[in-house]
Amino acid sequence: MTPGTVLFDANFLFYDGTKGRKIFIILNDGTEGKYVSVKTTSRGDRYGIQHGCQPMDRYPNFYLVKGSCFLQENTWIQLDNFFEFDSAQMMQKVISGQINRIGVLSSEQALQLLICTTHSEDMSLSQEIIIQRAVQQMQN
Repeated sequence: MTPGTVLFDANFLFYDGTKGRKIFIILNDGTEGKYVSVKTTSRGDRYGIQHGCQPMDRYPNFYLVKGSCFLQENTWIQLDNFFEFDSAQMMQKVISGQINRIGVLSSEQALQLLICTTHSEDMSLSQEIIIQRAVQQMQN
């Protein structure tokens, strides 16, 4: 999978142990043995409405206005929570249909998202290094 791949998991495991339906976005190609991802929401009541990168909001996010990509609703990509998945296990779940690939952001949108993500203070150092590599790869 490439940065900007959008997935749907009907049994997404949240940090609090609950499971639920969630659309999330892959931020790297998995060559490090893991995928770093961020979840999305269509509930924008705590977010700004400026299209694109909003790193200074109380809850940093990247906003995709309905019609700017294949997603059917206004969508906020939440940049205050990062999730890691073992790349081999994730690929197996996609291949088996446990997790569905629903689309891919354009290269331009994926790069803008990755650059925006680098402004987040909520990722670990190892996640930041992975995202920086992904940005470099997309710019080459």
